[in-house]
Amino acid sequence: MNSQTSNPIGPGSRRIGKLRTVDEYADLWGVSPRTVQRQIKSGALRAHRIGRLVRISDADAAAFLNKNRENEGDD
Repeated sequence: MNSQTSNPIGPGSRRIGKLRTVDEYADLWGVSPRTVQRQIKSGALRAHRIGRLVRISDADAAAFLNKNRENEGDD
């Protein structure tokens, strides 16, 4: 199998996983879609724009959650 068939995104690109909508992540996280949109606009949450569509990859969502995790020792 050559590199082009094993990585449909392109050579050297990272896999981004599934792309989900703002509404899907708002539902998963229990927040409003506007909250997710604000995080994208502020640059805290990376998103992919495909024409007028906005999609968030599982990898970017995981990075956002890891970066915004509260310390376990804080009370």
